[in-house]
Amino acid sequence: MKKKSLFNIALLLLPLLGFSATCQALTEAEAEDLADLTAVFFYLKRECGYNDLPVPEIKRALVYFAQQNRWDLSNYDRIDMEALGQSSYSDLSQIPIAKDRKCEALAKDSFGVMNYKK
Repeated sequence: MKKKSLFNIALLLLPLLGFSATCQALTEAEAEDLADLTAVFFYLKRECGYNDLPVPEIKRALVYFAQQNRWDLSNYDRIDMEALGQSSYSDLSQIPIAKDRKCEALAKDSFGVMNYKK
C-alpha cells in the first residue's frame, strides 16, 4: 500500500472552506506558514509520542488556522505544498535542542489551535 503524503491534507479540505471575495490568493509566506504548522503537527505525531493524534483533528486545526487568518486557498493546488511541508519537517527535525524539550515546546505552542470551539 502506497503511503499518502501528509502535507497534501489541506488540499482535501478546499471545498469545505468558505472565504469572502475580499480575500486574496494564498501568498508564498502564508503557504510556508501552513506548511510549517502541518509539519509541527506531524512531527508531534511521529516523533513526540502523539501517535493517537487523529488526522481529522489535524485537518480541522489547519482549516481553523486558515480561516482565522482569512486566507484564500483557491490557488493552493498551484503551490508545491509537498516540497514546502517536507522542507519544514526537515528544518524542524534538525533544530539542535533536546527532543523532549522540542516536543514540549511544540505541543505547548501548537495544540491551542486544536482547542477551538467545534
